[in-house]
Amino acid sequence: MIVRTRWVVPQPPEVLWPVLCDSRIELRHRCPVFYLGTPRPTACRLPEGPGEVGAARQCVSEQGVVRQRITLWEPPSRLAFHMESTDLGFHRYVDQLGDRFDLAPAASGGTRVIRTTTVTVNGLRRMALYPALWVGLKSVHRFVFRNWSRHASGQGDDHR
Repeated sequence: MIVRTRWVVPQPPEVLWPVLCDSRIELRHRCPVFYLGTPRPTACRLPEGPGEVGAARQCVSEQGVVRQRITLWEPPSRLAFHMESTDLGFHRYVDQLGDRFDLAPAASGGTRVIRTTTVTVNGLRRMALYPALWVGLKSVHRFVFRNWSRHASGQGDDHR
């Protein structure tokens, strides 16, 4: 399954790039899927130092951590990574989870961001899980992009 979300953030790619690698997400959002158990992101970071292909990346949520490995590193335009492990509840069903961010200057002076998440689910119930995963992932994409937009407009200190 592929989930793709497009968004425009009012920062240029050079300013937005560090947020992909080191950010705290503090936006208060009342999206119903988070109340239903979808993990709400709280931070993303590079725990071992600078980013590059092969480096570790972590995304932290209120329920646990997704440990990732960077597979594409082209600042400030492309970043891709795949999940290596997680302690989140979906680990029993998800075989593969990968993300790619494509950033390009927008006509407005900001950045057009395309986030593409690819998921492979195992087991006999996979067809039943795909709709819930799609809704959950789409909600996470939008939640993160709203956080970036809020930070870019100066409405909060959501980026360290």
